[in-house]
Amino acid sequence: MKKIIFLISLTLVSCGTTMNTVLPERLTENDVILEKEYTKEIGSPLVTKGDFLQQKALKITNMKSFNIGMMKFPYSIGEKLPLNGQNESYFFYYDKNKSRDNTYQVGISENKKTGEFKSFVNSYSGGIYTKDIPEFEYETTQFTPDDCDKCFKQEFIYNGRVNNDLKFVYREYVDNLARSSFTQELQYDINDSNIIGFKGLRIEVLNTTNTSITYKVLSPFE
Repeated sequence: MKKIIFLISLTLVSCGTTMNTVLPERLTENDVILEKEYTKEIGSPLVTKGDFLQQKALKITNMKSFNIGMMKFPYSIGEKLPLNGQNESYFFYYDKNKSRDNTYQVGISENKKTGEFKSFVNSYSGGIYTKDIPEFEYETTQFTPDDCDKCFKQEFIYNGRVNNDLKFVYREYVDNLARSSFTQELQYDINDSNIIGFKGLRIEVLNTTNTSITYKVLSPFE
């Protein structure tokens, strides 16, 4: 279950041209339904709970290489460009890491009235400059930034079976969701009970094989 918590805009001004910075939606994830039967493979999270960020994005599926202004357009086929800006007339999709010293943005603009896509450069000294993109094709997708201020995420991962012992990995992520801040390996003897638990989480193990586990979640993380 995912809930949208906020969407905020801040204002940047560039030589009479205003671009509003669109911040990601902050979402809460709880991806299981209690008492429902699930089957997952080894290495897959059985339960995931926490916060994350999400942005609308364009994925480039076709495009010829070209220059915009005096530089080569810095994106290639397969890259995702998050929706990071807008003004009254356009949406702006770009990667913040490809802005040199934060003095400009370069990416793809979408005309709000016509839906037309063009490349753009937004410079603090020169305003917004656009140019056609040769043979441009795209898909609408989502982008999840790794850097999530005050985010907290938990995962409980099935890690295989040895005789009657089931192995799991518990992971916590704080702020930087690309790298876990805490990891703990756990082992349970299902001869004792087929109900396992950690940090309020309770899972009923229904069946295990060499490659998968079938289970129900009885209660979520506290």
